[in-house]
Amino acid sequence: IAQTLTSKCIDFMGGVGFTRDFPQEKFFRDAKIGTIYEGTSNMQLQTIAKLIERQYTQ
Repeated sequence: IAQTLTSKCIDFMGGVGFTRDFPQEKFFRDAKIGTIYEGTSNMQLQTIAKLIERQYTQ
């Protein structure tokens, strides 16, 4: 969600969204590195599904 939202912010601001003058650029980089560090979107969804399954089967 974070990557999608920050990407839309960058799109809304146009080319100036990539400059370091605005915080959106940092948020976009942070969101992107999160997906690299935490695994692909499918792997993240599997992890979330396992956590939800554990929570509701107890």
